[in-house]
Amino acid sequence: MIKEKYIKKLEEISINIVQSNIESIRKKNITKTGFRVYENGFIGIAGAVGEVDNLDLEKRAIDNLKLKIPYPYEPSTNMVKTVDYRKEIFSHEEFVKEVEELLKILRQEFPDFIFSNKIYIQEFETKLINDVGLDLTHIDKAIVVEIIIKEKSSTNIFDTFYINIHREYNRDTILNNIKETLTAYKNKVKLPIEGKQPVIFMEMDTTPLMKIINEMNGYKIGTKASLFTNFLGEKKFSDKFTLYQSAEEEDLTGIEFFDAEGVVNPDYKYTLIENGKIITPYTDKKTAAQFNLPLTGSASADYDKVPTLEPRNLKVKTSDKNLKELLNGELGVLVLIASGGDFTQEGVFGTPVQLAFLTDGEKLLGRFPELKVSGELYSMFGEDYIGKSKDKALLGQRSLVFNLDVDYI
Repeated sequence: MIKEKYIKKLEEISINIVQSNIESIRKKNITKTGFRVYENGFIGIAGAVGEVDNLDLEKRAIDNLKLKIPYPYEPSTNMVKTVDYRKEIFSHEEFVKEVEELLKILRQEFPDFIFSNKIYIQEFETKLINDVGLDLTHIDKAIVVEIIIKEKSSTNIFDTFYINIHREYNRDTILNNIKETLTAYKNKVKLPIEGKQPVIFMEMDTTPLMKIINEMNGYKIGTKASLFTNFLGEKKFSDKFTLYQSAEEEDLTGIEFFDAEGVVNPDYKYTLIENGKIITPYTDKKTAAQFNLPLTGSASADYDKVPTLEPRNLKVKTSDKNLKELLNGELGVLVLIASGGDFTQEGVFGTPVQLAFLTDGEKLLGRFPELKVSGELYSMFGEDYIGKSKDKALLGQRSLVFNLDVDYI
């Protein structure tokens, strides 16, 4: 019998913002412990929140072997590694004072707008430890700014937003990004051209990637339900497009360098699509064994659940060009809010765009009326794929750029 503990700790201070003022302050300090036992191809799991009696937890996990939950895979072994990516941000008292000052400036500089939602500091620690030599620890900390912005004269629930997730805090960056957004928001513009043109998605927006992510699921490929089932090893996209599963420090926000089964990839990366060639889908131990696929370390699990297959932090390779260079003298359509779109089963893409800005690749120039954007999967990531910017020119994020059809709604 192999015994394993999966421990998740979360400490958070969250400031809720209503009508551009602090409405409340909430604190969390939660520890969740899962105990796993493996025997004869089965897994038993028990979990608890808060202080735990390890002997009782172990006993309950062993008792749950009677449920005969199959897990005929070897637990991860013989690796000891700790990473700690925390940087000093604020004490709780300093944090509250800083948010008060930030909101004061926003009220003064942007009196025509209302700011709401939350800003919080989150610190987490995850451990996966077993009695066959596995001892992994990941510690991280980030400040998350999630501000919803409404124009006072607007009838909308909200009109725009600002999101920033970082290990360090910079007030000037936040204010400059919000100022740029709201200045452009007030300046109504028309499309520079009609039809196909450069369309920009922020890196954290998975809208253009969601079809590829869905079709790269190892279970879908193994059961021949994916568009890509027959394309492993084939080049289907642009030379400029590479997709990889990342656990590199710069790419991680609240995700561990190891997966829920204790798999750690060499150099914290696993390439799924390389220079347009489909290499392998993402897999967990079950999927890799069931369909004879490479193991990519894509298992996720709650502290008291059996690991299952989920995409884990899939990233597009950055190009060697900044956004201005990718646009190559053209103006671009930056998509900020696009709700209600999707890909068809065959890969045709379309979405209404509720909020989009005109940009020259260095700054936001104005706001468009509502638009619709459309394309097709193999073209989007083939001949119409322009690249991912190496810089964070717009609102502190890297950008993905495509040539897509754009029209007014």
